Amino acid sequence: MKSRGVYETPGGTILLAAHRGIESITLDRAAAHLKDELMPRYAELIYNGFWFSPERDMLQALIDRSQALVSGEVTLRLYKGNASVISRASPSSLYSADLVTFEEGRVAYDHHDAEGFIRLNGLRLRNWAARNGRHRS
Repeated sequence: MKSRGVYETPGGTILLAAHRGIESITLDRAAAHLKDELMPRYAELIYNGFWFSPERDMLQALIDRSQALVSGEVTLRLYKGNASVISRASPSSLYSADLVTFEEGRVAYDHHDAEGFIRLNGLRLRNWAARNGRHRS
């Protein structure tokens, strides 16, 4: 028999916002997306009482691995039921000012690197436009 109660967890909402804030600077984008895709399945297993199932155990190993470097400090603003991240810092952050700048002479970014990427990603759109008689130069 299932409960039809209301589940409100303001503390859980605050912790989740803080945790997601740290994950956003410590997890690689693809790894974060994979974790997000798997979390509904994980939650479903727990909700249905399969805590000791092999599939929950397998998912737990993946989640534990994804969290190995997720640590740091987060500052939240709490206002009228909302929790907003206003700052975050981690010794394991993937953010690097040298990588995100567009200024000349910085470490890793060369504007010419984007040309092949843009051409490759635009290939499907040029193909679609040509097929539909909407070709633009």
